[in-house]
Amino acid sequence: MKFSKDQRIIRLDERGSDLYFLLEGAVQVLVPRANLEVIPTHVLAPLEWFGEYGALTGNENVAEYRARVPSSALVVAQSGLLAARSDPAFHGAVVELLAGALRGYLELSAGLAGLKGEQRVRSKLHTLSGSACAISDGARKVIVTQDELAAVSCVSRSVVSKVLSQLENEGIISCGYKCIVVVQRGMLLAE
Repeated sequence: MKFSKDQRIIRLDERGSDLYFLLEGAVQVLVPRANLEVIPTHVLAPLEWFGEYGALTGNENVAEYRARVPSSALVVAQSGLLAARSDPAFHGAVVELLAGALRGYLELSAGLAGLKGEQRVRSKLHTLSGSACAISDGARKVIVTQDELAAVSCVSRSVVSKVLSQLENEGIISCGYKCIVVVQRGMLLAE
């Protein structure tokens, strides 16, 4: 299935949806705050699953998903998931899928805990570039704006701007329009 830029794929309050495997593009994950404002928390890259909570439980989704750029995904219909529930092998696959998603979310939040602003931005860029598409000579294109990077790194926009400028001067990254090309991924975590 193909999605246009900014297309809402899954609504926050949508009850039970399909399961998606991102093939190309980037999908933004947004979650509600206490004041009901929906904020971005992560940007999914190709080869990541999303929508598993609503698809597997039939409950309302706990996040909203929007295509950041034109994207395509393999869609596993919820009806197909429901039909497979009687197969014992299905239960193991579901546990693996949920465990993988939970592990990823914990790594995202634990990876930022106790870090200072610059380290948060570097760590988040390292994580996002890990599953980003290689474009040439090992460089990876991360489709994220500076505002989104600030939100998912839990820092201000000015901190992101300062860090990106420094990384660009060191030749570790190159900033583009609504994207960051990570040239030397290993150097993102270097002190």
